[in-house]
Amino acid sequence: MPGKTWNLTQIVASLAVAGVLGCASVASAGDASANTKPHVDTSKPHPVVYPKDSQRAGEEGSVVVRVYVDAKGKPIRFLVAKSSGYKDLDNGAVETAVNWSFVPATRNGEPVSDWAMVKIDYNLPKTPE
Repeated sequence: MPGKTWNLTQIVASLAVAGVLGCASVASAGDASANTKPHVDTSKPHPVVYPKDSQRAGEEGSVVVRVYVDAKGKPIRFLVAKSSGYKDLDNGAVETAVNWSFVPATRNGEPVSDWAMVKIDYNLPKTPE
């Protein structure tokens, strides 16, 4: 749901664990001494939660999630910035971001808290013709 901010307690309490498919790609952090934005730590697994009910219903789409990453790389706040149009896919995207590891932002080479944007695409496997 667009504009809704989620905290970790709400997410854990309201989301069920769903099936896992796919992954996301993120640009590299660049020079460690430069100012950088937080990003997904691609050195660690980052599976995408694709809710089974959404798969059965044939739901596909993209969700953009804003993630507030603390100075230790922990995602602590979440906001659906762009909805897929499907509640289950949006919730799955938030659940996905909760479980990812992030590299924190840096300012003058020091880790700081900041917002990251992640896009999560949901596409059903293509069936052979």
